[in-house]
Amino acid sequence: MNILVAPGSFKGSLTAVRAAEVIVATIAEMEPAARCIQLPQADGGDGTVEVLARALRTRIRHTTVHDPMGRPVKASWLKLSKHRALIESASCIGWRLLSEEERRPSRLRSTGLGRLVAEIAEQGYTDIVIGLGGTATNDAGLGFAEGLGCMLEYEREPGTDVLQAMRTVRAIRPASLCNSLNVTALVDVRNPLCGITGATVVYGPQKGVIPAQLDAFDRAIAHFAGIVRRDVRHVNTGAPGMGAAGGLGFACAAFCGAPLRSGSAFVRHASGFTKAVANADLVITGEGRIDGQTREGKTISGIIEDANAHGVPVVAVAGSVAGPPEAIAATLGLTRIIPVLPQEMSVEEGMRDAETLLAVAVRDSWPRISSAL
Repeated sequence: MNILVAPGSFKGSLTAVRAAEVIVATIAEMEPAARCIQLPQADGGDGTVEVLARALRTRIRHTTVHDPMGRPVKASWLKLSKHRALIESASCIGWRLLSEEERRPSRLRSTGLGRLVAEIAEQGYTDIVIGLGGTATNDAGLGFAEGLGCMLEYEREPGTDVLQAMRTVRAIRPASLCNSLNVTALVDVRNPLCGITGATVVYGPQKGVIPAQLDAFDRAIAHFAGIVRRDVRHVNTGAPGMGAAGGLGFACAAFCGAPLRSGSAFVRHASGFTKAVANADLVITGEGRIDGQTREGKTISGIIEDANAHGVPVVAVAGSVAGPPEAIAATLGLTRIIPVLPQEMSVEEGMRDAETLLAVAVRDSWPRISSAL
């Protein structure tokens, strides 16, 4: 019995790596004869470096840059080959680096990510993969450009006000670095840069953009993008993924000529999941929440697709499920969904005791899980 254990992260409580360890340890208690293969997954956001470091058996490297508030932070990255590196943007400009009070995008810049790219390039890496996702910024890459060494001219000095900076940019001189790197951006959403389905309107509130600022941010980003497209590179701001990570999808494409690729597909291929699933009898995946957006580029949607292509059943464990588990499972192509959070427990309580709840859910549901074999 070959069981491929490939969860994503349970955001705010368990990393993908730790979730996989808990699931495997629980299965070992219930079915000692089972052969479990741990291949935790990610989509380019939080945990991508940890997941691939484990799969590729390589060490995580660190470079000190600045977080969105301008404080020193040790950002994590991986050497993939002699001249190729992978960066996790969340490790230097992620929202988890900030307190609740600090999550105010009008004061947050993506400069640390640009500096990280520049410093890794100085070490001889000319092919850089940037995982986007889990970021705190909503500056369409204005700070990213500054970090790369681009020169931005303003109608008046904006200070720390990101909104003021974006709407008063009048000219940009790109850095020489922009044309000397081969950059690939890993995205986990398909949103355009602006508009009702764009970066600000859809994801801004999650990052701390207040309702009264949504329109101002959207218009400021549109102005900044217009200057970038005039002075740097003309890209289609309405293309899928341009709105990823507060507009960093757009910034990577415009400043570095980066193609936007599926983060989850990249990780599945790089981690060996794509090959391993062909020899599996069952796949167990999972994440913090399964809902209507799960099929829209989320980590487990690609896992389900690959497994279904090989006729391998997939069971998902989920912190919470938005609707009847049986109906959602059928819609997504899952054999079964196992909810982790008891109905009488709050999400906050569940996140505090996530490891125990996950183990209990797998243990109690093992007869139903194993019946999928």
